[in-house]
Amino acid sequence: MKFALAEDERVEATPGAVGLCPGCGAQLIARCGSKKVWHWAHKGQRHCDDWWEPETDWHRSWKNCFPTDLQEIPSRDEAGELHIADIKVPNGLVVEVQHSAIKSEEVRKRTIFHAPMIWVVDGLRRKTDKIQFEKALGSEFWHRSDEPVVSRLSPYQVRLIEEWCDLQVIVAFDFGGEYVWLMSARDWACGVGFWYKKKKLVANVRESTDIPYIFFEEKNRMGKVIKRTHTIPNSLPKPGG
Repeated sequence: MKFALAEDERVEATPGAVGLCPGCGAQLIARCGSKKVWHWAHKGQRHCDDWWEPETDWHRSWKNCFPTDLQEIPSRDEAGELHIADIKVPNGLVVEVQHSAIKSEEVRKRTIFHAPMIWVVDGLRRKTDKIQFEKALGSEFWHRSDEPVVSRLSPYQVRLIEEWCDLQVIVAFDFGGEYVWLMSARDWACGVGFWYKKKKLVANVRESTDIPYIFFEEKNRMGKVIKRTHTIPNSLPKPGG
């Protein structure tokens, strides 16, 4: 964890410091070594959030794009189960930042618990992911709407697409540049998305403004819509709506 409570204030870990968990109130110990980012750990027990994972510098850098009062926000479901969102803004939108390997079933559980939400995924965790992605972009099906260029990538070519395209929420793949690839729709088995400035995405979240997304309609011969495909949770405002 990045923050603990000390005298009712959220503080970061420093050598020798002590604090309390904002989620469960248990005592925390500052871990300030040279191999991992400085963080707080529960004393003598597992983390109170079963979904907790060790943080990397990449993870922490994404958190730091947001004010501290939006970071590590605890919440409970109706059964009292506790989970801590990486980022949560006042309109309820959650951003989960994911570096570690994670099972698809756990991804679905987190998505349901935190909804409405988006995922930010480290596209550089595995050495082959960026190579696969760039190769697929070189031969993808695409069309140009008003802006930007929209790409359709196959899960059979890109493992990241295979792992993340079924969620029906926005997934931002971060390959280390100033843009993320914003996958915001699914066209049959494929993931559909476009490059989007990282700073714009952060601003959208911080300011509770609309995040661009792709919307498909399939019509029959009579012009009747038989299928709509979109990936923004219904509880979030839609552009122009």
